[in-house]
Amino acid sequence: MKQTLFLGSALAVLASAALAEGHYPYTDDNCGVTTTYEAAPTHAVTLSNNATELMLALGLEDHMAGTSYMANLRISPEYAAAYDSIPVLSPLVATTEQLIEAEADFVYAGYPDGFSESRHTRDQLHDLGMKTRLNTEGCNLGRYGFDELYAEIRSVAGIFGVPERAEELVAGIEARVAAVETALEGRAPVPVFIYNGGEDTPRAVLGNTMLSHVVDRAGGHNILGDIDNRYGSTSWEQLVDQAPEYIVVFYSGTASGQVVEDPGASIGQARIDLLAAQPVIAGVPAVAKRNYVTVSSVIGQPGPSSVTALETLARTFHPEAFAE
Repeated sequence: MKQTLFLGSALAVLASAALAEGHYPYTDDNCGVTTTYEAAPTHAVTLSNNATELMLALGLEDHMAGTSYMANLRISPEYAAAYDSIPVLSPLVATTEQLIEAEADFVYAGYPDGFSESRHTRDQLHDLGMKTRLNTEGCNLGRYGFDELYAEIRSVAGIFGVPERAEELVAGIEARVAAVETALEGRAPVPVFIYNGGEDTPRAVLGNTMLSHVVDRAGGHNILGDIDNRYGSTSWEQLVDQAPEYIVVFYSGTASGQVVEDPGASIGQARIDLLAAQPVIAGVPAVAKRNYVTVSSVIGQPGPSSVTALETLARTFHPEAFAE
């Protein structure tokens, strides 16, 4: 029996190798950068938490030399064991020196912060022999939703020669999205403001983001979702005019470029307290009823946990649809 199991395992490995061999060369067209892969990268490094989760959701931890930019946020529970097996290069975006030390051959950023003139551009990393990819929401090419996320998953899986894993992951997410849509059938959307901080001038999450799409799919309506950009500003007076029923408080693990000890309290709850203390918006339904929900960047940025954000927000906006 053991010999049969061993033979079956060996055949599976050989079949997988044959599939990968026939898969390459693979060409990835990404945000104006075209890259050809002759084989799967072996020392990948991620520069954001959503990029890390997407890699782990595809079972690519054995191809990873490091992660970065989790700050003091926590990885989603289903990826915790795999995450703990990979070196954390930095709580902030890994530096060029750290990428070199890790012998990175592929650098993946989930949003544009990872590649910048102040850190390292994609061209600079290419000159060092590192291939790169940026989640296409960061290119700000227009609306971004689950279809674009599925394309992102398939592209990353293509780079690593595991297209079958992408289809399995996509199918799982699609099933969960469909379950939410079924539960919400026939329910009217509620107006929602997605707050991204700011005291004198409130910052907002706009229409060209996964989070805006998720809010809409969760039975909400982003009151600033018609603006074709990722992030921007509004005014307290505009919130009064548009009267959101809920406020989604979006936060990351850093403030002013520094890691904070407890992001949920120091940023998420602090933003709620700031909203509650604004006299101009005291009569806004969401504020008057304290209809706040916090969303960290782990699930708020486009990645496999976007469906977790969808489920969380749907249950918040329409709890009666999920009552047992």
